Amino acid sequence: MDIIINDRPCRGSVGEKLSKIALESKSHVGYVCAGLGICQTCYVTVLEGGERLSPLSDVERAFLSEKQIAQGARLACQTTVIQEGMIRVLSRPEEVRRMILSNPLSLFSYSVDMGKSAAERFVPGVTNVIDRISKGEMQGQEALDDVLSGMGSALQFSMDAAKESIPFKEQINGMVDFCRKMLPFSDNPAPCSEGQSLERVALTISAGNKGKEPLHVEPAGMSITAEFEPLGSDVAEKLQKAGIQSCSELLERGKNPSGRQALVADLELQSKEVLTLVNYADLCRITGISVKRASLLEAAGVDTVPELAQRNPAHLFDKIKKVNTKKKMLQQLPSKQDVAAWIAEAKKLPRAMTY
Repeated sequence: MDIIINDRPCRGSVGEKLSKIALESKSHVGYVCAGLGICQTCYVTVLEGGERLSPLSDVERAFLSEKQIAQGARLACQTTVIQEGMIRVLSRPEEVRRMILSNPLSLFSYSVDMGKSAAERFVPGVTNVIDRISKGEMQGQEALDDVLSGMGSALQFSMDAAKESIPFKEQINGMVDFCRKMLPFSDNPAPCSEGQSLERVALTISAGNKGKEPLHVEPAGMSITAEFEPLGSDVAEKLQKAGIQSCSELLERGKNPSGRQALVADLELQSKEVLTLVNYADLCRITGISVKRASLLEAAGVDTVPELAQRNPAHLFDKIKKVNTKKKMLQQLPSKQDVAAWIAEAKKLPRAMTY
């Protein structure tokens, strides 16, 4: 079978964890918390072949945000290969490396975005793991020590991301309070020694080309390259070269016919292609919709916010499910409640585009 991690061909077989395959192929991600999924150093994005991997575990659902899941995020230590075929994966450190090479200024907003997501999901995630320990699903003190070590690493990541500016202090404070409550139960309460910091968990990086898909989500500060890579690295690179750094910037420049015509020249794309990209950016104004989800909506017959506002939630959900079953565009479908919330928000949004 073909497994590509950070553009490096890897050997693996059905039944193996992604983390094990990556480690043995020297393309590995971090490994601090003994496979409990807490430290989040094994965060990866599945670019291709998500259907050949095990379903999301309870730990992943606890630690990963809805938007991260929609973008194909997985924890390698929780993810098992279940079918033969092509699987392509991009790790978080590799995403950062590519940003350094292509757009260093986007690193700060990216780190804040990732730190915010880690902070928001920290308490429910660790609570999930500790609940498993209390039920005897993990082995007592040793497992709890691994939890606490991973908690320290996750906390360190979020704190490092917030050194200069912390727009998510409430989440950080909640993490700190949670750690204070939990640490006394361990014989080794130090949350994270210097040797356990994320900086120690280095990725072996290949020098290959960019993959086709990103990590995660523009409204909180994601790079335009990462956000639009599901549509192909060529499109993402053209947007970046045109000086477009976010979906909101793309929408601003393409919200009217003259702006879109200018983008045709700047991006060297056809008018129809530019309109599609701007429509995606417009749909991304809605909470929970990413470029990948916008492309699925388009495939389901909804390509504008006003059109989304007119849809019946149940009917649209059924259509999305049917399209995704055929085209396998998303690994994790939105729920009926998600679709209903999108439609409700679309009804309230002011019209942004003119034709």
